[in-house]
Amino acid sequence: MRYAALTAVMRRVQPEDPDQGRKRPMSMGRPGHTVRAADLSRTASATPGEALPPTVAAQWAGRRLHVITWGGATPPVGLPASVAHHTAPASIGWAATICLFAQIELQHQPQRARVALDSLADAGRYKYKTHPHAPFWWLRQAQGAASPRRRVVHRAFDQLALGSFNEKLVIESIRVAGSLSRVEIAERTGLTPQAVSRITRNLLTTGFLVADERRSTGKGKPRVPLRLRPDAACAIGIHVDPEMITHVLVDLCGNVRGKRCLPVTAEGDPQTFLEWMTRTTAQAVDAAGPLGANLLGVGVAAPGPLDTREGLLLNPPLWAGWGEFPLRDELNRMLKVPVLLEKDATAAAIGEQWLGAGDNSDFVYLYLGAGAGSGAFLNGDVYRGASGNAGEFGELTAYALGRITPEGGPEMVPECAPMSAVVTKAREAGLTIGDSEFMYDAVCAAATDGDPRAVGAIRDVARVVARGAVAMTDLYDTDLMIVGGPAVPPEVAELYLAEISAAVNRFPMARRLRTVRVTYSTLSASAAAVGAAAGVFHAAFAPRLRTHSGAAV
Repeated sequence: MRYAALTAVMRRVQPEDPDQGRKRPMSMGRPGHTVRAADLSRTASATPGEALPPTVAAQWAGRRLHVITWGGATPPVGLPASVAHHTAPASIGWAATICLFAQIELQHQPQRARVALDSLADAGRYKYKTHPHAPFWWLRQAQGAASPRRRVVHRAFDQLALGSFNEKLVIESIRVAGSLSRVEIAERTGLTPQAVSRITRNLLTTGFLVADERRSTGKGKPRVPLRLRPDAACAIGIHVDPEMITHVLVDLCGNVRGKRCLPVTAEGDPQTFLEWMTRTTAQAVDAAGPLGANLLGVGVAAPGPLDTREGLLLNPPLWAGWGEFPLRDELNRMLKVPVLLEKDATAAAIGEQWLGAGDNSDFVYLYLGAGAGSGAFLNGDVYRGASGNAGEFGELTAYALGRITPEGGPEMVPECAPMSAVVTKAREAGLTIGDSEFMYDAVCAAATDGDPRAVGAIRDVARVVARGAVAMTDLYDTDLMIVGGPAVPPEVAELYLAEISAAVNRFPMARRLRTVRVTYSTLSASAAAVGAAAGVFHAAFAPRLRTHSGAAV
């Protein structure tokens, strides 16, 4: 999904040259290395024979630089003598190559890569809007350069009464990093080496951790990285949506081991859907084999409003006849395992923090599907609000746009139901769409092919949603916004992200003090279902302290 979203940006940066029938050339490099994803330090697109900017040429003088050109083009002039020139066939294309580098880097150092690739995407959007036919230059920040402010992470406590907290702290540190040695765990958590040794030994014995191959750090004994064992635990995630019920089984490392879907009809009754969820859960657990024996619980995500304390759906928009339905208790009774109920956008935020693009920053998750909602991860935990309904999006959007009823309240904003609004606008623009359940998919396919009516419909909806995103940015004062959900498939993600990024960096009151990074959800269409499963992991393993009154510390 990240590959597809970045490809959309890169294709717009340098479209095919109709006069020459090929992509314009691009060069890149880093001193002392053949270029690979983690070493991508500079990219440039220039016409054959064009000189590098003097500051860039001076920066690389005396250093080893690898330059790649595509389609037989000559490299830029004025390159340092240490440059090695490589020619790639035109059939590959520089945009696809950049995206391939991105995939490799996302695998090996995902947190740094996401920040860098979002910066590259922002540069591409700016260039496309301001200088669509000019050469494209982007200098990547060096390691150690300014980066977004991070929240203060949990630190360890060595009292015996807090052993469970410290154990969860170790699990959390390894989960975020992917793998860590014992020395690195101690550095990140503040635990003593003895405490780390004791905790990791217990976690290795119980099977929560496994040891990777030793790695040398130069001097001294090679370190042994530890990582989570995927089969150590699993959780079920169920997303109850107006159009589809999605059921997934997710292992401890976020791999979706099984997925099943059931189309929703207005005639469906609660018992029928509950029986399907129960039957599907049993089938998924059986199909998972030994992993299924380590089921921690079931998470359910549903549109608001919800009563999360009592586990009630409150007159859900998908089934008007359900009324106030005790979904959590009914599922708990039928499945005989712990069941958590969460608002869908909140579940998506938990999923991104545990399994996706969340990187220990505070962030807002903008969830776009049949409706529009938001979730927030603040100060190390998900923010639910007093009733579990924090982040309702539509009313903020209405106020931001001045759409007020005669009584002074917010109007319903059609664009806050993005999928139906896009279809309506595309039809009004003259795009022919059938009446099947795949109407939105048809508009997205047309937009991918460049149909201006489809592109315009998505942009119109995205601009309205973006004004609500501005309100969320002002409200929470965060510098990271993640966008995903069923309405944002990879092929049209750039249309949404470009409008939202422009708005949240133009209109907020504190725009001079922060730059908001807008990034694409790693989970996207499955965010709510996978996030519901991640909520079970979060409840079991997130390092949180509570006072005697139950308040978080």
